Amino acid sequence: MKIIAVSRKGINKIENEDRIVVGKTILAEGTLSSEIERGVLAIADGVGGNNAGSVASHFIANKICTFTDITAETLQKINAELLALSMKKAEYNGMATTLSGILFAEGKACLFSVGNTRVYFLQGGKYLKQLTNDDTTLNFLIGTGQLTAEEAERFDRKNEIIACFGGGRADLFKIELSNLESVTSPILLTSDGIHDFLSVDQMEDIIGEYGFTEMACEEMISKARMQGSCDDISMVLGCI
Repeated sequence: MKIIAVSRKGINKIENEDRIVVGKTILAEGTLSSEIERGVLAIADGVGGNNAGSVASHFIANKICTFTDITAETLQKINAELLALSMKKAEYNGMATTLSGILFAEGKACLFSVGNTRVYFLQGGKYLKQLTNDDTTLNFLIGTGQLTAEEAERFDRKNEIIACFGGGRADLFKIELSNLESVTSPILLTSDGIHDFLSVDQMEDIIGEYGFTEMACEEMISKARMQGSCDDISMVLGCI
């Protein structure tokens, strides 16, 4: 699979708290063109508003980049290690990160997600299907019928997450794992700096115009910025 990965520091931010994992490579800033047959393809988004988001995202990225298999138990252990690390320095207390991606192994692929980073398939060359669920307060309230669609549009805590690695509490770790029968469709991974500011239709239109190219990534980033995104932005395009 051919990969284009782009990560950009947020407007007026001191550092980029996102990390992209492509096989054994960790991208903290910039653009990467690569190929992957086996290994991890993922985005970790250090939680803004908490301490040391970049430390948390890099810690998790560094742990998973050598994975050849993935289990809930292994990820639970890594979460415990992150929680232990967060207690060693005051500036690390409460540090947290999201993580979503796919592990490609011999004859199989595994989808994993915690938080609100996303994985999409592009079906029929046109339509994005979100494979991951957003672990957010907004999604929970909609799913439990406590918010209408109209109320959701006005909800002011859209990116507030309810599950993550770290966060100072073991009960915040709620990983979702599922096996994918095959990966033949193009893939899009995004951090919330993209998908909180671009509609699915807008992302589909940009891919339709520019294809799975670096130009498509740059156009999405530019449009998200124009529509109010000041957060770190990371995205990955993958095409067989």
